[in-house]
Amino acid sequence: MTQSKEDIQRTFQNHKIIASESKSWYIGTPGTTQHSFSVTWSPGSILLYGQAGNVTLIATEFSSYENAKKWLGSCEINDFKRTIAHEIPENLAYLHEACRFWGNEPHYK
Repeated sequence: MTQSKEDIQRTFQNHKIIASESKSWYIGTPGTTQHSFSVTWSPGSILLYGQAGNVTLIATEFSSYENAKKWLGSCEINDFKRTIAHEIPENLAYLHEACRFWGNEPHYK
């Protein structure tokens, strides 16, 4: 789908920047970037990105940071797949376990 510059400008002409709560952090082994990833949470979504790939999760369960951590810490892989906002990645099991790790990690508040 190709849109003209004018169509794109019309689409966004009433958009505003709206402040939103979010948290972002990096998880990895000190001294190496191997198997490391970053996580960004904002109400309703989680973005996991790193060397193993990227995945965006969207679910009402992510409305609060605490709910998101609790849900991810205990979710099964099929529930995890249900929240993926785009094509299912090849390394789904790895990303699922990375999110479960974050969901069970007690050190980040």
